[in-house]
Amino acid sequence: MTLTTQFITILSMLGGGLFVGAALDTFERLFRKRNKRSWFEIVFQLGFWLFQAAFLFYLLYLANYGELRVYVFVAIVCGFAAYRALFQNLYLRTLEVWVRLCMTILRFLRKMIYYLFFLPSKTIILLIISLLLGVYKILLKGIIILFLVIFYPIRVFFQVIWRFLPKNMKIYLRHLAGFLDKIKNTMKNWMKRIQK
Repeated sequence: MTLTTQFITILSMLGGGLFVGAALDTFERLFRKRNKRSWFEIVFQLGFWLFQAAFLFYLLYLANYGELRVYVFVAIVCGFAAYRALFQNLYLRTLEVWVRLCMTILRFLRKMIYYLFFLPSKTIILLIISLLLGVYKILLKGIIILFLVIFYPIRVFFQVIWRFLPKNMKIYLRHLAGFLDKIKNTMKNWMKRIQK
């Protein structure tokens, strides 16, 4: 391995150590409200460190085709330590500004979507439902009135016929109506028992 390759490898691993430090702080900031005793924590941590290992190996592959040397690990640790000593405070302040800015933008977008899309859609749907209910009530009343108007002459006709019927026929028809009511009530009771 030439000196140039070794120098590029050391610089790459120093940069990788800086990246790992920044990524660790970013991970802790973005997911600081997580439950650290849950199974998801194991999955998050495992995924995070696997990504870091894959990223460092990719850097190493670009620098020297993946050859591991002791100075590779030393360079990663030095890069991580340099980040902690020199750049951590500045990075955390910058990260906090970006997080707050993103949260503000997301809150604005959520309110904009709510007031521009959800609220008008909800209002339109409620208006349509109210109109449909109003039309339904008007139609129902109209049908009832139409039914009464149509069947009023028929009712009057049967009342006239009823007056001219003999008394024996009236008594028979009343008994028949009572018998039909009993059958109807019995059927209703049976249906209730079957449904239970």
